[in-house]
This record gives sequence, structure tokens and C-alpha cells, in this order.
Amino acid sequence: MRDLNTIHTTDKYNFTLVDGNRKIKSVKIKILSDSIKKYGLFNPINVNRKGYILDGQHRYLSCKALGIPVKYIISDINVSNKELVSLIRDINSVQTNWNNKDIGYAYSIHADNKESYEKYLELVNMGVSHSTVIEACGMLSKGDRKAKSCYIDFKNGTMIITDGVKYRVSGQIKMLADSKIDKKVWNRIYFIRALLKLRQQKDFEAYQFIDNFNKYPQKWMPAYTVNENINSIIKMHNHKARSKAKYYFT
Repeated sequence: MRDLNTIHTTDKYNFTLVDGNRKIKSVKIKILSDSIKKYGLFNPINVNRKGYILDGQHRYLSCKALGIPVKYIISDINVSNKELVSLIRDINSVQTNWNNKDIGYAYSIHADNKESYEKYLELVNMGVSHSTVIEACGMLSKGDRKAKSCYIDFKNGTMIITDGVKYRVSGQIKMLADSKIDKKVWNRIYFIRALLKLRQQKDFEAYQFIDNFNKYPQKWMPAYTVNENINSIIKMHNHKARSKAKYYFT
């Protein structure tokens, strides 16, 4: 390849996508192609000496789809494929165009504990938020010494989701998804924290709360903090119930 720190142009599409980078999105290629066709490629792609794309895979594929030359810059980076994915993830994690699902996917390809990130993706793909999964994994992993799940663990690639934790979290998600509770209510961090705290109490039964909510949805009080959600959940749990929860965490 040519000199470093110089913008080069080629009409040969022989660069290589890195396995573990974000999944290719056809919609993004279409949007970029329309822009590049109209204005040209202003931001060159970044590749290493071996031709692996470090930044700009969608721009590269857009130019290829249009059949126009690709502008590129060579970075003097010579690392293994596993380290290459880490580099790409680190580059993009400080930018807004990489979301948590993208980071999770990258770790699911080359991380030593990639199975945990595969479990994370399965849980997120149930239609819940990143925060819901992390909070549920963290609180439902108590007693499981092998489990390791918090926001920092996720970002650092050290998260561990055991089969038992995944089973409990997926059951929790399915229980809420099958209820009549609006997803905008239960798929929020404060609701999840409140419900999981209450599940630690012996006199609180999650299914009793769900059953009451399904019967008396009009009794639900809007809540916006953990304590407010705890209060609302407890009142719904106790409504016309023989077995009542007598206290809640603060």
C-alpha cells in the first residue's frame, strides 16, 4: 500500500470488512449512497496496511454500490483480528453512531466470554432496553458467584451472564411482556429496579401484582422514580388481595 497520512483514491474494491464490526445496514447504505451521489465522498475511509477497514465500512459499500472511486487513508496499525475488533469498538464507542447493541455484537464475535454477550443480545432482542437487561441481570444474579453484570462490566467486555441468570431474566421479561402493563411503563429502569427489589420480599408475589394489574389497570398510579414505582406496585399488589405486602424498600 501507499504512504500513511495521505488521502488515496482507488476504483478497486479490494478492502476487507472486519468480522465483529457493526452489522451492515442496507438502509444506511441507501442514505449514504444518495448523499455521496449528490455531493461526493467527503470523509475518506480508514484502513490498515492489510486493507482491513477500521472506519467507514458503510461509506465503502456505498461507493462500491455506486461504482465510484473510494477515498481512503492508511493507518499504520498491525494487530491480530481479535485486537482489531477491540480497536474498532474503542474508536466507535466514543462516537454516537455506535450503540450498546453494536458494542455487544462486537464482543460476541471475539471476546473470550463471547457467550455472555450472545446471551445479552438474545435478551435485548426480546424487545427490551439495554438498561432493562443490565439491571435485571445484575439483580437476578445474586447468589450466582460466576455471574458478573453491571454497566462497567458490559463496556469493558468482562460481563458474564450464566445460563441460570439468562433463564431468570428471560422469564421476567416474558412475564411483563405477556401482561397488560404498557411497555412504556415496565420497560424502564426505575420500574425494573422497583419490581426486582420487591421480589426480594417474602410477602410480595410478582404474579399477584401482574394478575391485579390485568384485572384493575385503572388503579395503576403513574410513577417516575424508584420509590414512586415501588409505592404504585405495592398498592396494585394489595388491591383486593388476601395476601398483602406490608412494607417496601426505600
